Amino acid sequence: MFLLAMIFVTESAVAVTVPLPTYQHQDPITGHILTCNRCPPGHHMHAHCTATHQTKCSPCKPEHFTQYWNYLSKCLYCNNFCGENEFIKQECSPLNNRVCECKDGYYRNYGLCMRHKECPPGYGVEQRGTAFRDTGCAKCSSGSYSSSSSALEACRNHTDCSSLGLETVMQGAAWHDSICASCEDLKARGRLVYLKEILPDFFAHQKMKLSKMQRLTRILWQKNGKKLRQDTEDANAQKVLQSAVSEWIKDATEERLRALPEILSKLRLDNVADKLVRKIKRVEGTYLCGNYI
Repeated sequence: MFLLAMIFVTESAVAVTVPLPTYQHQDPITGHILTCNRCPPGHHMHAHCTATHQTKCSPCKPEHFTQYWNYLSKCLYCNNFCGENEFIKQECSPLNNRVCECKDGYYRNYGLCMRHKECPPGYGVEQRGTAFRDTGCAKCSSGSYSSSSSALEACRNHTDCSSLGLETVMQGAAWHDSICASCEDLKARGRLVYLKEILPDFFAHQKMKLSKMQRLTRILWQKNGKKLRQDTEDANAQKVLQSAVSEWIKDATEERLRALPEILSKLRLDNVADKLVRKIKRVEGTYLCGNYI
């Protein structure tokens, strides 16, 4: 029988009694309205109080619970089951329903656990996603960049070439870092080879249709006398193609790099071709090391 809840105030060493939560019940025999004690969490009402005895409470059976003081005739069933991309944060107990939470990298959206979005190149993570909110992205400000899609990385500052004693072959943009080189390397290797540092990111940054990307990759590999892998039609095709283009760029000669804009134009990717031409002119037209090398 639950009569009073006791709270002990240690600071003053005085015991303070707080009345238990109650509810009103009409005695079916006398018709009188009785004030009955509620049952504590983890229990349910087994029998209402009468004029001669207080409420009778019983503990919840396994897989059932009550979270609050109550006069329920039965405990509630633990009906919360964790689904896809969830884990059990707190198991069912007499005091609570099962608690599910989205696993790492996911957040709850309209009852479903959705993967955190990735901020695209040119955008950095302003606010990391949690189990309850998605990733917050912000465009990289002047002097900073992000070259990859990520749900974790913020924008980074462009490399200050002069502070490293190097020449700035190309100033950084929102989606790529600055390109730095020494005068000795520029004289030995030329300028265009440094374009390779940002070309993979350049193609990743362009919004090219999958079919165009497939045709471009096949043409580039055919010119190298290689055969493209067969898995460029699957769900990861874009990543596979991007990897194939990056591999081609790594081995490309200056002559083949110069031919890229023409190949893009033939594929009716004129906008991409124009952007690449401007990059090439910028690399080759910058005054470095006291001359144009």
